[in-house]
Amino acid sequence: MSRPQSFSQVLLDCVDEGLSVLGNEPRQAVYQYLATIHSLDREQIPDKVDEFATGLKKALGSASRVIERLILKKLFQRIGSTFRETAELEFADYVRDAKRRFEVTSTKHSDSLEGLRSKKGQVTG
Repeated sequence: MSRPQSFSQVLLDCVDEGLSVLGNEPRQAVYQYLATIHSLDREQIPDKVDEFATGLKKALGSASRVIERLILKKLFQRIGSTFRETAELEFADYVRDAKRRFEVTSTKHSDSLEGLRSKKGQVTG
């Protein structure tokens, strides 16, 4: 059985997919820009979502909104939820919401697996 991905890994995969619509070289250029100008390495994005959104906006201007929406749609899809956009929420708010949903569903999933394991070892009769 494969180990479930962490939320950070799921988020990074979705960021990669969202940026890949630009093409491979522009995606790498965005990561380079974030690392150079904002001191934000790719692996730090899950812990610094606000900085990522700011850097993306500075790098891509108004196009960053399109990329953010792509990332969020993929992210919510991957966690088994639906992305619904509301005017008052920012990119980081959505990511925090997705993380909360991810943790709730992964906790439920591991609880049900734990229940199965404990019953399996019991001797009846």
